[in-house]
Amino acid sequence: MFGVAIAAFAVAGAATAQSDAISAAAGDKYVISAKAGGVNLVSGEVGIVRETGQSGRLIKGDRLEIGDRVSTGADGKAEVLLNPGSYLRLGPLSAFEFRSTSLDDLRVRLDSGSAILEVFATNDFKVTVDTPRSKLTLIDSGIYRVDVDGSGMGKVAVWKGKAYFGDDSSEYIKSGREGSVTPSGLAIAKFDRGDKDELETWSKDRAKDLAKITGRLQRDNMRTALMSSYLGGRWNMYNSFGLWVYDPFRGFNCFLPFGLGWGSPYGYGFGSSIWYYNLPNTVFGVPTHNGPVRVVRGVKPGRTTDAPGRPPFAQVQGSSGATGRDFSPIKPGRIDSDPGFDPAPVRSSGGFPSVSVPTGRVVQDSKPGRP
Repeated sequence: MFGVAIAAFAVAGAATAQSDAISAAAGDKYVISAKAGGVNLVSGEVGIVRETGQSGRLIKGDRLEIGDRVSTGADGKAEVLLNPGSYLRLGPLSAFEFRSTSLDDLRVRLDSGSAILEVFATNDFKVTVDTPRSKLTLIDSGIYRVDVDGSGMGKVAVWKGKAYFGDDSSEYIKSGREGSVTPSGLAIAKFDRGDKDELETWSKDRAKDLAKITGRLQRDNMRTALMSSYLGGRWNMYNSFGLWVYDPFRGFNCFLPFGLGWGSPYGYGFGSSIWYYNLPNTVFGVPTHNGPVRVVRGVKPGRTTDAPGRPPFAQVQGSSGATGRDFSPIKPGRIDSDPGFDPAPVRSSGGFPSVSVPTGRVVQDSKPGRP
């Protein structure tokens, strides 16, 4: 049965994200991905012009590639998946495209209109928003609204996080402030975070709903899907902060974090993390062309380390922006007592290797949709 699941997933990997989602729904299976570019929601009139020149309507389940241009009509909105855990929500009369989807250099271009970015970011994992006449760099996990005016200049409202314009990082725009480039230089001022428009309210509501979906993922089915996609080369601990999981029961992709205690920058807890699914130790090893070769101690539940080979999620999870709150001594969902790996062998069955797994009493995860 497990071999059938692996074969089915390998076939799905060659198709588009849309056909993946359809087949997942038909087979009542989850689809796992670590890639940016999935279209999670479309409302109203939204069009796309592919880099190849083909054009048409954008629909939920499409996958965007670098150079594909998305534009919205007067009633159009779209939610696009960036690197796992991060979202771009595009407002009406707006246009954007991907420039790069690298984890350490995610870059999008907003040509017109408005977008809200809910992102995980640090100095080592920057998110750049290019506009026709400016460049904005996001260097902290948070929530950012970017608007492009008729002249092509960009303006950013930092609801949470830290950003700067251009290549000069000496002047930051911090939480509760908005910045814009003027003929006389950078203008920074406070803004009223209580004054929300429809785009900002919609973005926050989406964050809450998607956090709840993560918390409702079914353990038994998810474990099989996670191992199928891992063995198929679809993900590892070193190419993202977590995974996009398409839930066929609710019809959306949600974020399953690698780290414990994570939550949306809006403050909504994700509930269970990948540790909840009791995967074998092999998935936590350093990837090589021949597969994992050793377990990295920096991946232990509830801990981080500065040891070489530290995975990306461990580098960002210590910030309150990446977790939705500061870490407490006992982190939600961590393994109690000894958070390391106990040498408790697991018999090989159903295609899983014989490896050690984390043991101990699991503290109840944070409730989904709540900080």
